[in-house]
Amino acid sequence: MTSFARLLVVTAAVQFIVFAIRPFLSYEALARHAGVAELGFIAASFSALSLIAALPMGRAVDRWGELPFVVVGTAVMAVVPVAVAAADTVATLVAASAALGIGHLCASIGIQTLVAKSATTAVRERRFATYTLVNSAAQLIAPAACGLLVGNVTAMEGSGEVTNSGRVYATVVVVGVIGLVAVASLLRRPGPRSRSPVTRRTHSPVGEVLRARSVPVALLASFTTLSAIDLLAAYLPAYGAEHGISVRTVSLLLAAHGVASMLGRLAMTRLIAGIGRRRLLTISMLVPALVLGMLPFVTWVPALYGIMAVSGLGLGLCQPITLGWVAGQVPREIHGTAMSVRLAGNRLGQTVVPLIVGALAGPAGVAAAFTGPAALLAVGGVLVHRARGAGGD
Repeated sequence: MTSFARLLVVTAAVQFIVFAIRPFLSYEALARHAGVAELGFIAASFSALSLIAALPMGRAVDRWGELPFVVVGTAVMAVVPVAVAAADTVATLVAASAALGIGHLCASIGIQTLVAKSATTAVRERRFATYTLVNSAAQLIAPAACGLLVGNVTAMEGSGEVTNSGRVYATVVVVGVIGLVAVASLLRRPGPRSRSPVTRRTHSPVGEVLRARSVPVALLASFTTLSAIDLLAAYLPAYGAEHGISVRTVSLLLAAHGVASMLGRLAMTRLIAGIGRRRLLTISMLVPALVLGMLPFVTWVPALYGIMAVSGLGLGLCQPITLGWVAGQVPREIHGTAMSVRLAGNRLGQTVVPLIVGALAGPAGVAAAFTGPAALLAVGGVLVHRARGAGGD
């Protein structure tokens, strides 16, 4: 197995853990009498510490290499399900969510920097497309598997426990172990890779990244769409519980979102060739904004599947497009910093937006968790449309 194939195994494990555990953080919180504001804190804690750590971590990756960070991140994520299973308060769930976020950041910066340092632009674009496709596959498989494991039960707010959740946590631990085995194989047989040379730079590497052509546009699009995906995963369980939709159905709805993301990424290169990057990105933000704005007014399950499919198709395109943009606009020796700047922007959105939505959701209800991100996507889509030179039109 090639080093890139082994890296994809780690990627799949990391993403599986995130998309399996995060909805169950919400279910566990609901079982402990948490309200929508507390769900916002749990969602924000995933990214709050990561926001602080992202830029220093990117510089460290540039200095010391990528694989140590992939190892540490995967190991942290592998033990989070145990902490969630043992949690008896909402505060403990907030801490578990924060640990999950730090582990995910650590592994993601290492993995994305390894991919960004591919030999040629063509290889890099192809590998980023494959990398994000694997992310979509994990986003699909994780909630579907969890739905099958827990069975056709309805979340009971304040019940004190989530039925059959132990099956999910045990499965996620096994997946984490598989990821650690794959990382260990990379350490033994890492394949061709190189540590970036330490060069004296006259400007801050973070500033150099932010001044690069089209990077601010890519950062805006990335954090806006990721925040929307994040809130969908965090609040759809609460929406389902409010309307009597079973845990299995909610899990399968999230899986449908993942299927659509995967299909969009499979067609991405042809779509870019046909309509251009900027136009494709604009559409991939404005169309999901429309359907997510409609979601709070829909309770018919087939219609919800349609909303998940359309929003997944659009939102899934943003991440591979922005990854390629950022990597292509900065020198190789600061790729780690570039990936960390992008992830810091994502974490900023994942921290601030859930807190705002959580505050709004108190008086306005769960609907604010969908209409708020829809409005943000609409504004972001308009700004991207008006931008010029954004990574190739």
